[in-house]
Amino acid sequence: MARILVIDDEPGILNVLKVMLGVDGHTVITLQDGSLVEGALHEQDFDLLISDIHMTPVDGMSVLRYVRDQRPDLPVIMLTAYGQVDTAIESMQLGAFDYVKKPFKVDQLLAVVKKALQSAGTDPG
Repeated sequence: MARILVIDDEPGILNVLKVMLGVDGHTVITLQDGSLVEGALHEQDFDLLISDIHMTPVDGMSVLRYVRDQRPDLPVIMLTAYGQVDTAIESMQLGAFDYVKKPFKVDQLLAVVKKALQSAGTDPG
């Protein structure tokens, strides 16, 4: 199973993702602030990162840029409640594995997680 880092400034979303991915057998670490990603990546190895795009004080696009620079092999799935096409295109150009709109269906997100883990050579369970 995989170790997944989830970053979102909405506690409810973090709880849903932690339970959903945990039931699927993954170890899930959550952060409510994108500025904490540097420390988290230095403290632990992760197989996947899931980040909201629209957060403060550090947004998901900044998190994605940092991860691409520091851990180019780490797949990143971006989440947004806004569903802006230009943001989706930009995140993919920056190297996001995929982009999922909130609200998402559990099966939809789990399928994207599985594909991302497979692409990185991690057993998705």
